[in-house]
Amino acid sequence: VLVYLAHIGSYLPCDCAKISVVDQIIVNFGDVETCSVPQSTFQRDLTAMAGIMRKSTPNTLVLIDEFGKGTAPTSGIAVMTSAMQRLAQSKCKVVCTTHFLEMFSLGLLESSKDGIKAVRMSIHVPETDIDDAVPLFKLEDGVASSSAGLICARMAGLNTEVVDRASDIIKALKDGKQVRPLPESMNANSPFQPNIRSAIRLFLAVDSWSNATDEDLDLLQELVDRM
Repeated sequence: VLVYLAHIGSYLPCDCAKISVVDQIIVNFGDVETCSVPQSTFQRDLTAMAGIMRKSTPNTLVLIDEFGKGTAPTSGIAVMTSAMQRLAQSKCKVVCTTHFLEMFSLGLLESSKDGIKAVRMSIHVPETDIDDAVPLFKLEDGVASSSAGLICARMAGLNTEVVDRASDIIKALKDGKQVRPLPESMNANSPFQPNIRSAIRLFLAVDSWSNATDEDLDLLQELVDRM
């Protein structure tokens, strides 16, 4: 909005500003879901990105919001990374918001290199579950450490058990461990005794026992001994 106001000679709500001349402003923001267009959300994003790449010049301002959603995370990250590299090569001015932090954590992109710079919005993350996260509305250099998704879920009123379960799943994925099923997921009316049900749950939770960890083997042996 400020760039547009500057180009039409309007007042800017700031003490000073350095704004270069742009020949066009192209925006790729997520639109409202609709059945009237025979395209998925991801397909519409791709179509919009293709248009940006065809039309943009070194003097173009491009605004992109959450590109790459609506498909598998791996595919979204891959297309997003490739698109950012291509736009950086074209020298156009791009402002892009994304939650794909893996682009930087996996080394696919490097901040302050090849025309790409990572910045983040500062946020106060509470140390306990009593307080809520507080946005500080301050732009800082660097890649965000996380999206604080679980904190946002709790602030939105999501059930505590759901948030806790999500936390357990995230921890298991980070540690490279199997995600254990919930104890109550086993039918309470099952004819099996509790120890047998525990052994069955463990056995089904491991994808391949030929590659099972010592921890899983010891736990299974312990459950079998209790039968």
